[in-house]
Amino acid sequence: MLKAVHVTAVVVSHDGGNYLPRTLAALLDQTRPVDAAIGIDTGSRDSSLALLQRAFGEANATNIGEAKGGFGAAVMAGLPAAVGGPGTAAEPGAPGESSPVEWIWLLHDDAAPARDALAELLQAVERAPSVTVAGCKQLAWDAERRLIDAGLSTSRWAERLTLIEADELDQGQYDGRTDTFAVNSAGMLIRRDAWEELRGFDPAFPGVGDDVDFCWRNWLAGNRVVLVPAARMFHVEHRPNGLATPSAARKSQVHLRLTHTAPWKVPIHWIGALLGSLLRFVASVLVKEPGYGFSQLGATLAALFRPRALWRSRRNARRTRRVRRSVIRGLQTSRREVWAHRRSLVEAIGGDDFPEAPDSQSLEPSGDSADDFADLATNERGWIGAGAVAAGIIAFIASAVGLLGLWGAGGVVGGGLLPLDAASDIWRSASSWWIGLGAGLPGHGDPFGYVLWLVAILGGGDSNTSVVWLLLLAMPLAGLGAWFAAGSMTTLRRYRFIAALVWAAAPALQVAVNQGRAGALVAHVAMPFLFLALMRATGSAPGRDTSSASPKASAPVAVRKAPGKPGTNGTPSWTAAAAAGLALAVVTASAPSLLLPSAVLIVLCGVFLGRRGKTMWWALLPSAALFAPYVLSVLERPRALLADPGLPLQFDAAPLWQQFLGQPLKFDINGGLAGLSIFGPSGVPWALLLAVLVGGPVLLLAVAGLFVPGRRSNIARLLWAAALVFLAWAWLAGHVASSANGNQLVSTFTGPAVSAAGFAILGAALIGADNLFQVGAKPGNGRLAGHAAQRTTSAVATLLLVAGPLASMGVWATQNVVGSTGTSSAGALGAARLVQPAAQNTLPATAVDHGLGPEQTRTLVITEDDDGGYTSSLMRGSGTTLDSLSTIASANSIVGAPGQEKLVADDDATASIRNAVATIVAGIGVDPRPGLEKLGAGFVVLKADDTVAPLTASRIDSVPGLVAVGKTDSGWLWRVTPLNPAANADAETAHRASVVDAKGSVVALLPSDGSSVEATIPAGDDGRQLVLAERADAGWSAWLDGRQLSPTTSGWAQAFSLPTTGGKVEVRYITPWEPWLGVLQVVVIGLTVLLAIPMPARRPKAGVLKEQNSLRKEYSSV
Repeated sequence: MLKAVHVTAVVVSHDGGNYLPRTLAALLDQTRPVDAAIGIDTGSRDSSLALLQRAFGEANATNIGEAKGGFGAAVMAGLPAAVGGPGTAAEPGAPGESSPVEWIWLLHDDAAPARDALAELLQAVERAPSVTVAGCKQLAWDAERRLIDAGLSTSRWAERLTLIEADELDQGQYDGRTDTFAVNSAGMLIRRDAWEELRGFDPAFPGVGDDVDFCWRNWLAGNRVVLVPAARMFHVEHRPNGLATPSAARKSQVHLRLTHTAPWKVPIHWIGALLGSLLRFVASVLVKEPGYGFSQLGATLAALFRPRALWRSRRNARRTRRVRRSVIRGLQTSRREVWAHRRSLVEAIGGDDFPEAPDSQSLEPSGDSADDFADLATNERGWIGAGAVAAGIIAFIASAVGLLGLWGAGGVVGGGLLPLDAASDIWRSASSWWIGLGAGLPGHGDPFGYVLWLVAILGGGDSNTSVVWLLLLAMPLAGLGAWFAAGSMTTLRRYRFIAALVWAAAPALQVAVNQGRAGALVAHVAMPFLFLALMRATGSAPGRDTSSASPKASAPVAVRKAPGKPGTNGTPSWTAAAAAGLALAVVTASAPSLLLPSAVLIVLCGVFLGRRGKTMWWALLPSAALFAPYVLSVLERPRALLADPGLPLQFDAAPLWQQFLGQPLKFDINGGLAGLSIFGPSGVPWALLLAVLVGGPVLLLAVAGLFVPGRRSNIARLLWAAALVFLAWAWLAGHVASSANGNQLVSTFTGPAVSAAGFAILGAALIGADNLFQVGAKPGNGRLAGHAAQRTTSAVATLLLVAGPLASMGVWATQNVVGSTGTSSAGALGAARLVQPAAQNTLPATAVDHGLGPEQTRTLVITEDDDGGYTSSLMRGSGTTLDSLSTIASANSIVGAPGQEKLVADDDATASIRNAVATIVAGIGVDPRPGLEKLGAGFVVLKADDTVAPLTASRIDSVPGLVAVGKTDSGWLWRVTPLNPAANADAETAHRASVVDAKGSVVALLPSDGSSVEATIPAGDDGRQLVLAERADAGWSAWLDGRQLSPTTSGWAQAFSLPTTGGKVEVRYITPWEPWLGVLQVVVIGLTVLLAIPMPARRPKAGVLKEQNSLRKEYSSV
């Protein structure tokens, strides 16, 4: 019978030059030789094609180019032409003899059959004519007793399974197997007629799973699949750059499940696969493997969203199916067996420690154990460190003296600061798509609002007191953060202490504190934590075995480089990447102008670092999610992305050379020190001397980091490049007016960019100092006198490095104590302190009560200048607060190209406010109430100097409709009486929402809650309108008893046409992006927080062989 069999061997190769010689030799050495052989090469870049041509002849070796579908696609592409060619088909038998049965034997380039493999396969199929597919037992290429698989199976969810235990040896335990669900394509023997009937492998499978699908369809066609344990195949397990990746396995699994399920179950399995991948992704984040979870999710989506491939696969399977699908269920593995097998894998693979020698997975991103935060930088301490405590105490003393007047204050105002609302109101302002300033404006709240909310929460819910403590603790917190971050650059304690002092005393921080620039302050404090997290995310922080050599060492000591813990020694850390994402979100929300340069630098680092940079992309996700709604709101006015949070403040940007010294504000060389007359303008350049003392030593060490050789010199160069990028960006942004302060245009504050560049320079300085120390500590570098000179130089350098920040903090504290508050001489070094305790409420209590109540009455605040001019503001609630400010509103009135900006003319709403103010302060008897009612203003407050206020107040007293309440702590107060007393008999003041008749008279007042309205209105005459004291915008929608009302306008105000019937009315501001982006933010931020929480990472036990990684495809599902 064997003579009536014709076997064609098909060898497929792709860059298999290292394995083909053994494979081809084993093929030619078979005890039962093949009758024909063909080679199919898929565009190899090595000698694979030449080897095939030498073994089979040029006519029987085909190059089909690169096959993206893997082994099955290559066989399908090369087999028809090659088998049909001369010399490969079976020769016809003699008259009266039956034609031989044709078989196809599939071989991989990295799978060598045993000498008797083909003979054993043919004997098996001879005994069982119903068998159309036979397979080999797979053993390891270089460990011939270690099992890879003995037949394949699938779970009920179509997951490919081998059910081989970790490090299992072949002891004949599977020699009794025959019928099996599927066999490996390496060494698969297929009867030619079955191959043609099933149309070979399905090209829809991405390099893995095509053998399982073929065997599945073979069973459904009424044929059998058997394993021949006596036929052995020696197969390479972990081939570099192979197609059998976990992503390909997941894609294959989903496609298999959808192909072979009943039609009515396809939608169920489709949804189940999607939800399962989402759960896998969340689980991967919890176990610190988000890269794996993301690849699995991507593979699932790729499998789900290719309907044409699925339709072709199902049609092909349906065409050859002869038996019911349930027939083969007994060959599949039950759920209980799957979970039992997984538990055994977990027990075998799980462990606590690394093996003694590092393996190839050492550069893979990993989850962090508690060591990520317990051993932040060095092994020279067992607690927080004396240097950190000392630097914190010094910075706290300087802060306490310099801000002595803020102790015990319940709030702080001045400069860029205003009072804050309660934490819940801060969140509402930050997440709202309607800006509640003046007459309202469409746009999302500033991302900085979320930072203020976090500050309020950390302060126990008292937002105003929290800001006071933020100012008081800014310097010690900055120093503490710099101490931690310096540990990623050096392990020498004194340099970390110096770094903490330098950063706590940075001029950019002092200016931010004195001028109340809350955004720049928070960004400065958070930058060290961002830097530390990025260093650890890329594995760039030094580990225990890379510490600097001790000066006491007399000879070099060989140090064994152990596998790095996550975040050190080249091992990236997903936990640190998530922490970097959260820190970057805080920094960019506080200083939006840093978003673009930071993103560019992180992307470039991720690209240049290769495998070590693969975690960097996660650091961008929180900021992207946080800024997505805001960016959509500023597409028409992108200059708002450069605006600083808080009240816009004018400033003179320092020239570039002063910014290199860490100074954000311009000073004259002979300008003296602000507020200190003894160090005022004179023949001694006090300003230059102090600036050079503070920034000069650090700058020199940073330059040394560029040129002194050392292990981390490349990082110093990268830090210098980052510093130059930030300073260049600050120069460009300084030419763009991003906000307006009254009639003055204000550009982006240079402080955050100077802080970012300053910390990069500080990091380069630490590396330079470390390199200089290493050079000096090398044995044999000079005699005793040389070492003495080195110690003297080191002591002087240390003294200068410490003297600079101490002098800076001392001068700053002295300026704040004895200097004049609020003013400073032009050109002097330093900024006058503008912040001061909040003495009284912004608005009188009566106005606040009605502003926070259901009326939501507005208050028109008129401020009289010293020169007799007037400014005005329409305030809501308890007054304009820091969290209610909007960079969108601040940039909305600016138009023009950079350098040619100007303020736009007032729109109708702003003009209405100005007209009302002009009418009131003129006191000529004109009634301002029509305009005030449309603005929703029920109170008028005058803020003026006591010398001129009585005169202005007497004029306002004569204005019709304004009833004087009297002088309050917040200014002179008047109440606006309603125009229609009969209709408003139950209301004291105007409301935000009202119903007006066809003549424009108010006939009903409606309560409001935030930006929405929910009330019941009575029936009325035709022509009525519901009018909001808000600017008209397409986002406003209203419903009456569930029926949407037609939007219209009442002048500049938003209005809706009302029918004659009454009912329950609802008004809301709606944008289609709100729910989707809200969910995106919750998901991204939530997953990032979960990923940033450190947890112990499971490691393989030292006694388990490295080859157990071959089980990753199954273990990854655990």
